[in-house]
Amino acid sequence: MKQTSGLARKPADAVIKDIRRATRRQFSAEEKIRIVLEGLRGEDSIAELCRREGIASSMYYGWSKEFLEAGKKRLAGDTARAATADEVKELRREAGALKEVVADLLLENRLLKKHERGWGRRGMRYPAPEKLEIIRLVEQSHLPVRRTLEKLGITRSTFYRWYDAYLRGGPEALADRPSRPSRVWNRLPTEIREQIVALALEEPELSPRELAVRFTDERRYFVSEASVYRLLKAQDLITSPAYIVVKAADAFRDKTTAPNQLWQTDFTYLKVVGWGWYYLSTVLDDFSRFIVAWKLCATMQASDVTATLDLALTAAGLDQVPVAHRPRLLTDNGSSYVAGDLATWLGSRGMTHIRGAPRHPQTQGKIERWHQTLKNRILLEHAYLPGELEARVAAFVEHYNHVRAHESLGNLTPADVYLGRGEGILRERAQIKRQTLIDRRLRHHARAA
Repeated sequence: MKQTSGLARKPADAVIKDIRRATRRQFSAEEKIRIVLEGLRGEDSIAELCRREGIASSMYYGWSKEFLEAGKKRLAGDTARAATADEVKELRREAGALKEVVADLLLENRLLKKHERGWGRRGMRYPAPEKLEIIRLVEQSHLPVRRTLEKLGITRSTFYRWYDAYLRGGPEALADRPSRPSRVWNRLPTEIREQIVALALEEPELSPRELAVRFTDERRYFVSEASVYRLLKAQDLITSPAYIVVKAADAFRDKTTAPNQLWQTDFTYLKVVGWGWYYLSTVLDDFSRFIVAWKLCATMQASDVTATLDLALTAAGLDQVPVAHRPRLLTDNGSSYVAGDLATWLGSRGMTHIRGAPRHPQTQGKIERWHQTLKNRILLEHAYLPGELEARVAAFVEHYNHVRAHESLGNLTPADVYLGRGEGILRERAQIKRQTLIDRRLRHHARAA
């Protein structure tokens, strides 16, 4: 039996049909209507018309039937019909334009709602949820990406950077990463941090500001108040004050320019257990906040005021040396300060008396602040004898004048300003700071190398 190799061949008729099907002419709706109308006119026979157009008679009669059926429906009031190719293109173009208009309106509506949150502003930083919302908005918009981003006020480079991060890591990758350097040249060395913590534990009553000043002066190494605060905060060594600070105005209108131009004086109450109330009379220099003199009294009479002022004049050396201008005295309107005996005494000493407005203690704000600072320290424990209370006041006055750095004085002590050595100390601290920063920078470069 003879075997054939290769693929089985198709019959010749099938091949011819395939060729005719592939090369068959495609008639448009207008051409079909023309052929049917020519057949209806009857100028040529249907067979001749079909031979001339290259179509089968069955195809012509099918077209004719569809044509007549469509005309019948139109005459019956049915206007529905299949659209032509040009009509379809036009409808598609109009639908696309309508989609763009709707997309524009939707986008503008979204932007109006987001305007208050800063969308589209120059330099706006977007959190991760808003970046994801923008990505979704661009994906769902019928507008081109470029036009959508122009409406949003976002550059294409920024958007595609977000989009690439989103595709790589999902919504979590859209969160901003802090631009912190891996190494900071001005970081406090570990040994310095340990020394600051040790000093804070040794002197728990000092604030971060006072610790920074004490460390700079004693260790000859500059540290800022903010650095000390952050360090102590991390070590849980910052405690809230047990009192409320009430701030007055930022500054006085008429400021003093030198020590002993203006003195403030006032009484404050201090209790001794079993003995009752005692009254501390203080004279404070307005320019330096230096406690010139103080006296613990059993009463609040004009004689107690003059006795305290005598101590102040002696301590300032103004009782023996003649001066052109004696210190002015600023007080409130207490009974001991409006007394005639005090006015006579001040007149004999050539001192001017100034009284603050009634019910306005802010005028004597410096000495009122001194009273608050004093009581926050010495009233932490009860005093049972007047001598014990007097010793505590004397110790704190010494600390206040010569040890405690005052923020309003540029972190100098009142004694530094009162005795005129403040400028030299500030110059020395500035030199320590410059040298410290140079050492830190060199240390940073050495580690980086």
